[in-house]
Amino acid sequence: MFKGVLYIFLFLALGELIVYLLNLSIAGNLVGMITIFTALKLKVIKLNDIKPASDQFIKYMILFFVPYGVGLMTFYDVLKIHWLAIVVSTVISTVLTLYITGIILQKFGKHE
Repeated sequence: MFKGVLYIFLFLALGELIVYLLNLSIAGNLVGMITIFTALKLKVIKLNDIKPASDQFIKYMILFFVPYGVGLMTFYDVLKIHWLAIVVSTVISTVLTLYITGIILQKFGKHE
């Protein structure tokens, strides 16, 4: 499992480094996820090496959202004013995401 955590944080750091060096306007963790995905697809690293660590991260993922939830409360006044726009945009984006995901799965998923 230590090897998996090392790989995950190595690719996170690599993503941050790429963003810093190329002065990209995208989050470094996203670039890191793209690079680890590419490494897995090209079989540079094995899925078995990072699966135990990633399963543990997913198991405790809710803990990663606690700081964001607490930070969100500092903007209570803004949320109070714009709550309707936030709720509507959240619902619309969620429905769109589910719809597009369904289309992609139907098109590229395995047909049983």
